[in-house]
Amino acid sequence: MKKILVVVVLLPFLARIYASPMHSHYKHNIVIDTDCAIDDMRAIAMLLSLPNVTVKAIIVSDGTLSPQDGVVKVRSLLAGFRKDSIPVFAGVEDKNINPAWRNFNRQLQWGNTQKADVANSNLDLVADIVEQSTGQVSFICLGPLTNTANILRNHKNIISNIEEIIWYTESATPFKGFNYACDTLAVGKILDLNIKTYVISNLDKPLAVFDTTMYGICKRNTTILAKALQFVHSQPEAFKKLKENHFRLWDELAVLFLANRELFSVEPVAGKNHLRYTTGYSEKAVREVMGEIIKGIYKPGEYVALYGFPLQPELYYYDVRQIMDSALQRYGIAEWKACVLTDEFHGHLGVYSIVGAKMGMRARDYFGIGTDLMTVVSYAGTKPPFSCMNDGIQVSTGATLGQGTISIVKDTVTRPTALFTYNNQTIEITLKKAFLEQVKADIKKGVDNYGLADEAYWAFVRQNALKYWLQWDRKEIFEVKVVK
Repeated sequence: MKKILVVVVLLPFLARIYASPMHSHYKHNIVIDTDCAIDDMRAIAMLLSLPNVTVKAIIVSDGTLSPQDGVVKVRSLLAGFRKDSIPVFAGVEDKNINPAWRNFNRQLQWGNTQKADVANSNLDLVADIVEQSTGQVSFICLGPLTNTANILRNHKNIISNIEEIIWYTESATPFKGFNYACDTLAVGKILDLNIKTYVISNLDKPLAVFDTTMYGICKRNTTILAKALQFVHSQPEAFKKLKENHFRLWDELAVLFLANRELFSVEPVAGKNHLRYTTGYSEKAVREVMGEIIKGIYKPGEYVALYGFPLQPELYYYDVRQIMDSALQRYGIAEWKACVLTDEFHGHLGVYSIVGAKMGMRARDYFGIGTDLMTVVSYAGTKPPFSCMNDGIQVSTGATLGQGTISIVKDTVTRPTALFTYNNQTIEITLKKAFLEQVKADIKKGVDNYGLADEAYWAFVRQNALKYWLQWDRKEIFEVKVVK
């Protein structure tokens, strides 16, 4: 009888098969474009705090503040987060922009360190940063689109590197709001480039507000984000407006959409499928997410039905418990999850299925991505033992037969090899010969000693699978070759 690893996570796994890929794209490279209002401060501070976000550059556009004034604010905020290395660029200055709330925002300090040195205004360097980035880049636009539009129009070669633009303005149907009115032509320039663009709006939701309750969360916590938000909103003029419930969630919603877009209802604009806009969202949920980000307990959405993964030892069989702490320490929660769910999906704890799970994780490491983002071609065939790899690959990469993102080559000669493709780049990963020979020798020993039908054979396979799970480092057991 086959031993089956019992963990109460099978149903969430099955839910994941049918879920939208949006849940699992949990790593983001971003460029921030801001006009430095107080809601921008909250948005940027949250982005700096998210563990799955890498800020590649910050552009300061004219809007609430002039670019030069805004650069001082941004650099002081970065200093407080100890992220001074993030490059900051001053965008084009527009003398015609001078909103009534400029003086209020100008007097606010975003941090204790005030650096008034001249900012870099060479926006061509932003294009270079995007072009050289590993993985696609999202533009998170919290002000007018002037500079983002100019960069993309002047450097169309980087458009394939852009995953999406997420922009906050009051409305997309029709377009309106301060961020739109500052430069209406820039919106048309962006749309002409056919880049997937999301327009996020407050929609006059009464509870979508940074209020005394949110401020209280900041006061009770000691994260860098909590301290930064408390520092800004404790300043007399800001605190006065805080008590009046003045601070609507505006630009912060763009960040919350990036983090948890399943909380938002989105529709495309008729005739422009690449332009989408929010039609609703859960106020309670976005406040909950924002609160958890402030507290430092927010977890990026790698999972689908689960918010985290079961790590209580008592949920696992006794032999699995023995490797649990060491495997988690050596390889991390993502591989642990992949191997556990592979075992459940595969029906027993097998050697090649574990190899497949580790192979898929190695591909994710190479591209620096989460699940549901690759296509896979497997050379492991459709007959055991090599075909068992396919189950591990499906679980660890999210490339499944149900989604049509994995295919099996029907060669007469099968081998422990697969091609993984992401963003038009393909790599080939193969189990190294020495490790393959060890597996073959162990399987032969089991068959010779017990025979395939004997329960002792499956116990023997399970023991070896646990051994490989713990001892085989995915960074060492595979050959990785760039195909294109």
